[in-house]
Amino acid sequence: MKLPIVLKITAVASLLALFGPTAYAQKQETRSVGSFDQIKASGAINVLLKQGSETTVKAEASPEVLAHLKTEVQDGVLKIYRDYDKLINWSDKGQKVTVYITCPRLRGVEVGGASDLKSESTFEAETFAIRASGASDVTMALQAKSLSVRASGASDVTLSGKTERQDVAISGSSDYRASNLQSKRASVQASGSSDAYLATDELVSSHTSGSSDIHNKSKSGVMR
Repeated sequence: MKLPIVLKITAVASLLALFGPTAYAQKQETRSVGSFDQIKASGAINVLLKQGSETTVKAEASPEVLAHLKTEVQDGVLKIYRDYDKLINWSDKGQKVTVYITCPRLRGVEVGGASDLKSESTFEAETFAIRASGASDVTMALQAKSLSVRASGASDVTLSGKTERQDVAISGSSDYRASNLQSKRASVQASGSSDAYLATDELVSSHTSGSSDIHNKSKSGVMR
């Protein structure tokens, strides 16, 4: 859709191009964190994720930004954000940060404020929840019995893998691209010029409004 692209360009530009193109020396450092099974990233954070036996968190950005980048665990949630109050230069506030995460298990991710999250391996979970807002993107491969997805504000969620059931709600020019996610049952709501693409055997319920569409490529898909 054209509208999400325009909104994304505007949102990302406001965060990343406040002062025009600037070269920044990049530095990578390992962060010591406690155990977690959820991730929350906000404020132009780029997360590269993979499943592994041990937990590691590495952050990459300029030294000035890394000094004020927070990676802390609260109630099982790894929160990644920058302390804007302590960043003196506006150009530092607009820099993209890349965080490399390896963890043995995960049951949910949340991204906001022009952040992106991408998995480099397939995550297996009993239940999994995805939240994306404010021109943010999530791209993951999953094997889960139950999946919950919420996307708003020109955000995109792209999934592959397999799930027994999925509950999806997208709004504000967001897209849900899950044609490569095998599903037995699905409930989908799309509003505000949003599109959902999925492959499910049974579309249990669906609702669209405001120039939104739901596309089911499964030939056996039926509406109950």
